[in-house]
Amino acid sequence: MLNSEVEADPTLNAVTALSEAANSSVDELKLLDHQLSTMRRRRRRGWSWSRIVLASDAANPLRLTTGIVTTLAQASGALRRSLAQALRQEGMKMTEIARLFAVSRQRVGALFHSRRNEAQ
Repeated sequence: MLNSEVEADPTLNAVTALSEAANSSVDELKLLDHQLSTMRRRRRRGWSWSRIVLASDAANPLRLTTGIVTTLAQASGALRRSLAQALRQEGMKMTEIARLFAVSRQRVGALFHSRRNEAQ
């Protein structure tokens, strides 16, 4: 494969995007851990749950968790779709892709369908 083909490889781009999402999540996970530790400490000191969540310095660990999960899920889904397409173009059967991804053949078909919808 030529360098120009590698640079234009959408699956390679999806791998890079998931890697970047994972790296960006590291700091957020550390912040989440800190927030949860603070919540545990306050609860053990006898604070009510309403006081804990309404504290002026309280962050929202659920919102942070949702953001982390959403970012990783989107990047992971893009890689799954792109990799399925690349494997299919290389001649792998849908049943083989399904087995590799540990999903049904119908789910693999849905990945191809969602990719076509995104291109429109």
